[in-house]
Parts: sequence; C-alpha cells; structure tokens
Amino acid sequence: MERPIENLIQILQKQKKKIINSDDLKKFVYSSFWDSTPISRIYKITFQLRNRWFLYSLRKDLFYITNPEKPITGEEIEELRYRKLLKDHCNWVCKQWYIGGLAALEIYLHWNWITIPESIMIVNKEKQTTETVIFEKQISFKKFETKWKNLISLLLKQTNEVNMHNSRNLLTANLELSILECLYNFDTTNKWYIEECIKKAIKKNWKTLNLQNLENIIKLWKHNTSLNRLYSLTKTMYPALSKDIKNLIKKYGFLL
Repeated sequence: MERPIENLIQILQKQKKKIINSDDLKKFVYSSFWDSTPISRIYKITFQLRNRWFLYSLRKDLFYITNPEKPITGEEIEELRYRKLLKDHCNWVCKQWYIGGLAALEIYLHWNWITIPESIMIVNKEKQTTETVIFEKQISFKKFETKWKNLISLLLKQTNEVNMHNSRNLLTANLELSILECLYNFDTTNKWYIEECIKKAIKKNWKTLNLQNLENIIKLWKHNTSLNRLYSLTKTMYPALSKDIKNLIKKYGFLL
C-alpha cells in the first residue's frame, strides 16, 4: 500500500505545470492523508514538497507544480506566468482597471516588458495599496479621484487593448495618458530613466501626439502638474507642440 506522501506526489504529478493555491493543496493533502490533518502538519508537508522540488512557491499561499526530473528556474516560471497572474489577480481585486504609467509607456515604445517590471501601476476603482504578483514583482494599485468622484470610468476611455504572450485584451493607458501618469507619479529615484522614455516617445510621436486626448484628461481636473512638466520637456526641441500644451494649461489649469 502506498504511503500517503507518495500518493500525494502522484496527485501533484498529474497536475504538473499548473498553479495552485493553499486551499487546493489542502484538498490534495486531505485526500491523501485524512480530512482532519492539522494545519501544522500541512505546513510540514508543504515544506517537504518544496524541498524535494515538487512545489515552487510563487508568493504567499500560491505554488507552481514542478517536475523534479526536469528542473525549472524561477526566472523561467516568471516569464511564462507573470502576465497571466497579473491579469487574474487584477480581475480578482476589481472589475475596472488598466495598466498605467511607465509600464504602459514601455509597451507603446514596443518594448513589451522585455524585462518584467519590478513594480507595475494598476489604475483601478477599489484599492490604493501594494501587493505581490509573483516572487518580488509587485502591483502598485492606484486610484485617481477628485473631490467629487473616482475617475476610473472616464480614464478607461483613454485606454487601448494590447495582447502579450499568453495574455490577451490587457487594457493599457494610451500614449498621452501614460506620459502624464509617468510625470504625475514621479519616482525621483528613477527620474532619468522615466524622462528618457518620455523623450523617446515624444521624438517618435510628436507629430501625431493627440492633443484632444490631453485636453480630455486635463478637463478632469487631474494632471495639471504633469502637463506643466510635459510643457517644460518639449519647450526646446518641439516649440510648436510646447505652445499647444501651454494653451491647454492656460485654458483648463494653471502654469507652475
């Protein structure tokens, strides 16, 4: 008769390459041992399975079922599963959301996350917090609001759908919104890189930058500071564009 742990391993091996949570693992343990297995015992079994490379811990209470005979690295799992986990996690947190800021801008530069971002901004209606996607990769949930209302339904009009790898229909801030969000959510430790990305985006798109989109965004009483920063960045190289941006600021906001 097979030992319970060996029976559990057989169950897991039928689920290879799948991602399971702690509740799924408990069910597998209960079916192999007994229904009243104490939680302390489940922790020990989980630790044993991880040490024997049958499980790879992705984040708290989330595991990838591996095959010890065909080792896989954390980097490979991340590349295969990050985007799908991101989408699933965001869908679980909120119904309305989109990828914003620097990650969205990198997508428009056609980099498509060549390097998976350490942190990604997700604009949504429900949360303003930081959570983990996989390993050390994080989601920075951000809410944009005025005194009167949450702006998510209006900001969603400034998004486009993109497909990447095994994830389809990811809503992403359009070029104009992603630039303004980068300048609004200004990370001083990453200032040089952010400015270089914005400069490359403007160089590539300055003739087709959609002023109507910029106008629709600033009319929401948001991103006045961002538009002022964009005005400063374009003054020297793109005076005509800079003049148009200045007019928008004077019409709907104020010059800093």
